[in-house]
Amino acid sequence: MSEDWGSIRQEAAQVLLAEGTAFEGSLHLLLRLQYPAGPETPLEMLNRADPFFALTGATNGVVFVPKAQTAVVTCPHQAPADPERLSAAKLIALHVTVVGGREFQGRAAIELPPGRSRALDYVNGPGTFFALWNDEVTHYINKLLVRTIRPLD
Repeated sequence: MSEDWGSIRQEAAQVLLAEGTAFEGSLHLLLRLQYPAGPETPLEMLNRADPFFALTGATNGVVFVPKAQTAVVTCPHQAPADPERLSAAKLIALHVTVVGGREFQGRAAIELPPGRSRALDYVNGPGTFFALWNDEVTHYINKLLVRTIRPLD
């Protein structure tokens, strides 16, 4: 069965649900014509108000995954998009434990005003998901399914 998804780009991802089930597939990311041009990022897609996102599996076709039950989406390493912005951002190291006990460790780039540049300000920022990256992957973590976050700096 084939469906017209419009202008999308697919990106490989592993999805971890709150109950502990994990599966792999491709996220459907919309292409943007306005600024910034190019496909949306997984973080932008996850933070859209839509309650579900589409994931195409290798064997089971397209499934709609509820964001509220998604603990972590992990994608192959994505370097922060703009090196100049990254050089101006404050980098913080975090250790995150989600419901079910899975642990994730990595860095985040804080782009907040100087008076609000603590790790707590970053995780309390807008959006339901936040990004945590290391040299191999980027984890997009659902704030509502976090057990604890420990700053490492």
